[in-house]
This record gives sequence, C-alpha cells and structure tokens, in this order.
Amino acid sequence: MAKRRSRALIEADAFHAIVVSLLRVPHDDWDEWQETWLLDEARRPSDYIYSDKERAVLNKFVAFSKTFTDYAGYTVSELARFAYPHRAEFDEDDEEYLEQLREWRVTDLKLRHVRRLASICRLFMLLDYDEAAAFVENPIFIDEFAAHP
Repeated sequence: MAKRRSRALIEADAFHAIVVSLLRVPHDDWDEWQETWLLDEARRPSDYIYSDKERAVLNKFVAFSKTFTDYAGYTVSELARFAYPHRAEFDEDDEEYLEQLREWRVTDLKLRHVRRLASICRLFMLLDYDEAAAFVENPIFIDEFAAHP
C-alpha cells in the first residue's frame, strides 16, 4: 500500500510547481537575485517544507509575473508609442528602455515593466492608475495559486 503524502508535503509540491512555472515564464523580468532565489527553491529536496517567508516571496513573484496587454484604457503598444517621441527628455536608462520597447514591438509587459512605462508616460500625459496593476503588499496564500499555476 502506498503511503499518502502529508498536507504539508502536498503544499510543498504545489509551491515547487509554481516556482518551476515562474522559471518558464516567457519574457520574464527577474533580476539576478530573484532568478537565483527561484532556481534555489526549485532545487530543494522533495520533502522540504517551505517557510511562510518563502511563501510571501513567492506570492510577490506570482504577482510580478502577471502579463498586461493594456493599462488604464490604453494598450501597452499605444503607451510605448506615446512615450517613444519623448525618449530624449529622460535619463539614459529610460531612453534605452523606450528604445528597447520599440525594438521589441511590445504588445504586452509584465507588472514591473508596465508600471515603469506608465510612470514614464505620466511625466508628459494624464494617465490614471490601473487597479489591476496595483501591487498588493499583503501576500495571497499559496493555496489560491495551487489551483491556477
């Protein structure tokens, strides 16, 4: 008779599955620390029980991985097109960022990128905040993601 896995191990399996799915997100925008963290978590042994702090970090990463095709009533493409002519008015980093978006012919962006683009656009146009792109500081429990990785 096969042994049943404990609830804690089943939750650990769900956590691991989410970590692996985040590593496979196309066009992710993980920084070096985040990518290293995800890789480290993916390498944990199958009987590892994740801490509440690890769950909180993972929940933030899940939020960061959300893809946006529009923001505050504008498509991502429109915002990038609106911002591009103003690129010389910004610092070198933002100028290069806007040029990269144009080169990519961007139609969607992850949370941090769409928030950065919106922030740039607000410097020369009236642009509302999009509630869907608001980052919620309170972590969502892992169980809510286990059903929808």
